[in-house]
Amino acid sequence: MRASERRSVLWLLAAIVLTAGLAYAWWQTIGHWQTALYCIGRKGTVWNGLFAVPAGMKPQCPQSPSYRQEVRDGQTRVEQYRIQGWQPRSLIEPLKQAGFAQLEDEIEGPNHYSVFMGRNAPAELFYTAVADGQDTLITLSGK
Repeated sequence: MRASERRSVLWLLAAIVLTAGLAYAWWQTIGHWQTALYCIGRKGTVWNGLFAVPAGMKPQCPQSPSYRQEVRDGQTRVEQYRIQGWQPRSLIEPLKQAGFAQLEDEIEGPNHYSVFMGRNAPAELFYTAVADGQDTLITLSGK
């Protein structure tokens, strides 16, 4: 390979590395926040890696642009999970096994369940479940 060909190959490799780096930077700063699962910290896990998403649960995120911006700005954290049927306490036991305890009284109604949980006071996480059609929508929120 001649010197001019080597230079061309090196320039091409440098361009590829630069493009990959810019794409990664875009994904980290802008791209991730535009996906449907922008609020999930670690794919396949609950609350950024505490435990694997239980079978039958589907992760999702609030679609509100203002909520998306609050999560992006670090003002709040939120994760949502949908499960078939009325199963409002589906994530309570796994959260307890991960070290979280109930820190405030439960609030429960026919289509609603909520509780504050944490590893210590004040509560780190607000757990709420609401009936959504035939499903239960569980939202974990906190800072």
